[in-house]
Amino acid sequence: MNDISNQHQGGTTTRVDNTQAKSAQKTQDVQQQTQTAQTQRATEQTKAAPSQGADQAKFTPESQTLLRMTQASKDVSDINQKKVDRIKQALENGEFPVDTARIAEKMTSLEKLIQG
Repeated sequence: MNDISNQHQGGTTTRVDNTQAKSAQKTQDVQQQTQTAQTQRATEQTKAAPSQGADQAKFTPESQTLLRMTQASKDVSDINQKKVDRIKQALENGEFPVDTARIAEKMTSLEKLIQG
């Protein structure tokens, strides 16, 4: 029983680590997409603007909003590390409650969603 419990705990820790990695990758992807969109818009606007001796670029309101959102999101973490650490510790101590019926229900509903 302890072997199964240890295997379960190790799998959960791996899932938590995977979730952290996915969140970090998602944030990085959004930032990269935002930068690419801003660069493309700036290039299009520069090409469309008449030349007056000095290059000028004007950002659309949408790109300005994306820029502000990107800058604001740099200071915000998608991961509550304290909560993650508490859950890891509870799992290691065998104190984390696991509702197997709820997990089964969620897995079934997810499978129904996937199958359509």
